[in-house]
Amino acid sequence: SEGWIEERHHFHYKPPPVPDVEGMFAIGAKEAWLERMEFLSLDLTWLLELQQFRFWSQIIYSVPTHEMIMSFLLDAPPYYTLDEFPQDEEIWNSFQKINHLVFLVINRLASPRESETEYISLDFYARMIYDNYVFTIPMFLDMCMCYGRENRAQIQKIISAIFRIQPKYKEDLKKSVPFISKVFRIVEHKFGGRKIPDGELVKITDRSNKRDEITLFELRDLILHVLDTAANLSIFLDIYTPACSMYHEQLLEIKIVHFYENTVPQIYRKLSVLADKEEMCHMYVDMKNKLDMMRVELLRVFRHCLTSCLNPIFEKVDTLTEAEAKRNVDDYVGVLTECLSEKVFIRDYHSIYPVDQDLDAMSQVCPEMDFMKCDFLLEAVLACFELPNNSERKLEKLMQRRSKKQEVQSTSSLMNGESSSRVAEAPKKRVTGVELESLITEVKDILPYLGDGFVEMCLEHFNFTSEAVINAVLEDTLPPNLQSIDQSLPRIPKEKEIEEAANCVQRLNVFDNDEFDIMTQDHVDTSRIHKGKRNSKHKNLNDLIDDKSHREEYREMYTKFGLVDTEGSMYDDEYDDTYDHLDVSVGDEGDIERRPFVIPRVLQTKEEGSTEDEDEEESMEPAKPPRDEFVQNPEEIRARAEQRRQQQAQSRGRGRRQGPPPKERDVVGRPKGQGQDKNVVSNRDYKNVHKATRGNHNRRFGAQKKRQQGMMPF
Repeated sequence: SEGWIEERHHFHYKPPPVPDVEGMFAIGAKEAWLERMEFLSLDLTWLLELQQFRFWSQIIYSVPTHEMIMSFLLDAPPYYTLDEFPQDEEIWNSFQKINHLVFLVINRLASPRESETEYISLDFYARMIYDNYVFTIPMFLDMCMCYGRENRAQIQKIISAIFRIQPKYKEDLKKSVPFISKVFRIVEHKFGGRKIPDGELVKITDRSNKRDEITLFELRDLILHVLDTAANLSIFLDIYTPACSMYHEQLLEIKIVHFYENTVPQIYRKLSVLADKEEMCHMYVDMKNKLDMMRVELLRVFRHCLTSCLNPIFEKVDTLTEAEAKRNVDDYVGVLTECLSEKVFIRDYHSIYPVDQDLDAMSQVCPEMDFMKCDFLLEAVLACFELPNNSERKLEKLMQRRSKKQEVQSTSSLMNGESSSRVAEAPKKRVTGVELESLITEVKDILPYLGDGFVEMCLEHFNFTSEAVINAVLEDTLPPNLQSIDQSLPRIPKEKEIEEAANCVQRLNVFDNDEFDIMTQDHVDTSRIHKGKRNSKHKNLNDLIDDKSHREEYREMYTKFGLVDTEGSMYDDEYDDTYDHLDVSVGDEGDIERRPFVIPRVLQTKEEGSTEDEDEEESMEPAKPPRDEFVQNPEEIRARAEQRRQQQAQSRGRGRRQGPPPKERDVVGRPKGQGQDKNVVSNRDYKNVHKATRGNHNRRFGAQKKRQQGMMPF
């Protein structure tokens, strides 16, 4: 509660004064700092002596109290600057006293239960420390820097308990990766490694390369800044190991590798330019020492992130499945393979953490790992060094250890009787022809310098398994009988294969392997084979129709149903009286219900009683020639033509208008310039439109018609 807090003026921690060259402090500087530390010691002692409810009320509601604690965590000298701490016993004892009191305060902050009567429930405690920012991720890092090296076990217990009580800190830890990456990005930008930081807005004036404008003191601040960040991360990841997998998921190690490869060499060159002088020799040595420590801490951070792949393999040997172990190995190899292009980093990392030792240890725990990838990785790592002989010797030693291990495994399997069971499970098989050539080609695709004969002998020894042959050749684990053979031995076909090739002609045909192929079929239906045109069973169509042999095929089936008379004829001429009881009478002649008899029209003839109208209609129609008439009579043809001409003349005569001849229309009119009457203009238009249709007249009418129909423009 705010009612339990006490208003006090707290002193913050300040770094001790720095003596001059002769080891003397400024007048009053030492005494002032010791007096400040005494007041700070009294404040911390008072805070620790408070009851629990007053202590937490002071922490939650009194901002100066929390700032007093954080001032020491922020300004306390890290381990890499302790050599610069004043060599004065009074100052050192006072600092150690403050250091101890702050550590006690942190332990009390991490203890929700102090006694049987003074305790806080875990749920309320988790909400209280998270909502009031009692502990934060930067505070964890500062705690690790100040107390992680000397009090590792206690700090590990505090941080693990807080992460267990309040899981929200894990999400904050994941969100801290972008801020850590920003530190490396800013320093890289200072040295021209990356002109525009990712995801940030940069002014156009700030995009220029400013690496030549860095002074010696700015360079020292940048080195200390990166060293502090790397040391904080290294100690924190060593204390709280679950954070390694979180940072590995965020690919923090890849960002560190790029910074190490691109920026660290530039810092060395810049330091040589600015401080490699006689008057700055002491500063140059100190900064170079800090820079070397920074490299070591960056390599440790990378190693801690990479141990998230190694630790499950070695710590959970009994419970880890083969798939999980293989996935962790592939993850480890994948990260290092991605870093192979950064040769400066690979050389330094392999010098401190040898890759061959990791691969050898993993091969003992996980024999199912991909040795081809591991050998490639090791060869690429050793190729980054300038001494190829040493690299080759290391590679040979690794191969020898691996071969000895396989021999031991094979010996133990023989002693346990595993060899006989495997041989029984996988009997020797025989492969010849195209399949054998395919296996030889598969091996030579990887190892093209081997001869076909040598590859065939290796396949026979390894039961025609191409993967086993490739693995044995690459690892140099071939049996003695194969090692003594020339690897460029060509393949000589055996006598049996030569005879088979001579007897069997190579055939390429669309009818190969069909039902009539005597080369692949043992039995062929010769009844379906004939030469030339097949002789038909029937000579003609009548013979085919008269053939009743198919009736015998259906006789048995119809006999079962009683439809076949086996004695002889099926004809029965006895009277059938089945429907005699029904009255089916026929009506008398002239009955209305009976349909009258009608002669079909085709069979009808002309009757004498036909009417005159019918005769006239028939006379109007032209007489049809009889069917049997081949050629008509020419006289009748001429008579019908003359009759048609007369009918046409009569029809034209009826259509002509009777009366006086038409009056001529006046189209001349008066002379030009005197005007024309309306009738003259109308007559001219009429004459123009009604010209004769013959000759070259009446063209205007046709043109006008085409214009109206859109066939030509007006």
